Amino acid sequence: MIKNQLKVDIHQGLTFQEVSERKHHGYDNRPVDSASKSVKDIIQSNVFTYFNLIFLMITILLIIVRSYQSLTFLPVIITNTLVGIIQEIRSKKTLDQLSVLNEPKAHVIRQGQNMTVDVKETVLDDLVVLNAGNQIFADALVVDGSIYVNESLITGESDEIEKHIGDTLLSGSFVVAGTCKAQLVRVGKEAYISKLTLEAKAMKSGESSKMIQALNRIVKAVGVIIIPVGVIMFSQQYFLQKISLQESVVSTIAAIIGMIPEGLYLLASVALVVSVLRLAKQKVLVHDMKCIETLARVDTLCVDKTGTITENKMRVEDMIYLTEKHEYVLKALGNFIGNIENDNDTMVALRQKYTLSSFEKGKKVFPFSSKTKLSAVCFEKKSYVLGAPEFVLKE
Repeated sequence: MIKNQLKVDIHQGLTFQEVSERKHHGYDNRPVDSASKSVKDIIQSNVFTYFNLIFLMITILLIIVRSYQSLTFLPVIITNTLVGIIQEIRSKKTLDQLSVLNEPKAHVIRQGQNMTVDVKETVLDDLVVLNAGNQIFADALVVDGSIYVNESLITGESDEIEKHIGDTLLSGSFVVAGTCKAQLVRVGKEAYISKLTLEAKAMKSGESSKMIQALNRIVKAVGVIIIPVGVIMFSQQYFLQKISLQESVVSTIAAIIGMIPEGLYLLASVALVVSVLRLAKQKVLVHDMKCIETLARVDTLCVDKTGTITENKMRVEDMIYLTEKHEYVLKALGNFIGNIENDNDTMVALRQKYTLSSFEKGKKVFPFSSKTKLSAVCFEKKSYVLGAPEFVLKE
């Protein structure tokens, strides 16, 4: 049994052998559940329904009495089932491809080497490097450096919390400023965000579509009613009127099928498929056909904060000088960039555009914070501040 190491060398991290041992004992950061249903689950949820059970019983009875010409309702039932299966499998494949493309990466230190691995490949006690913009994927302990984290996804409060050596980082929060090294102390299903996920899945309700719920209630009600009705009709024709077994079964089933709204089910499925195709032309991926009804009921969309869905990457196109001292500005910017780490996307973009082979070492560095909207470097006789004008020029 592997015990949690109280201290990890902040320069070496775990050895490859220690990583293998932890994976062997199940101390890795595998997700608690699959992001999407399996093909088997999709087929089962569409095939094994109360609706299909009724028609299976009717089909068996018609086959027993060899009335094959009365099975003309089967194409409607099969089509309705296939439409649901094909659409969900198609959505699953697209979602799985997106999951692979957007699979988060982790920067770890193992055996003295800086490595980039998939988040699910990290293990207990791994030493990870966290920078601004990184989401914390497992519970960790800060062992070197300091960062500001936003725990709004967990607590609902958007305040930036400074974390120093010895402080705990909860999975689900993300880094807004600074750089640190942290040791993973809880991974996989033991992590805080995994427990929240399991609780959310446990409380998840069943069918969300009101229309499908209503159709299912109709079918179940009819399914209960037709059993005694069917028995009475069959008994009347076979025992009282002395009609043959085949004719009694066929006529009884003909009356029963008329009571079941299979056409309504197919019509609802076709309407949903047409809606999915129209959304696909606008590059909208539909995970579940039934969500079309939910979308149709929406008249107001509330988005937390800015609702930005663009990629957080920037590029410096040009610089507008407010002074004739171009060389002085470039040297000052180079000294500033040399002292500030790549703790935000603005600094990464500036570093790609303006670099100096050598720079003056600053006495104190203030990393960028989304709270102050600026970063700063203090030298012996001067200080440089970079940030939003309304904050930099305020005082």
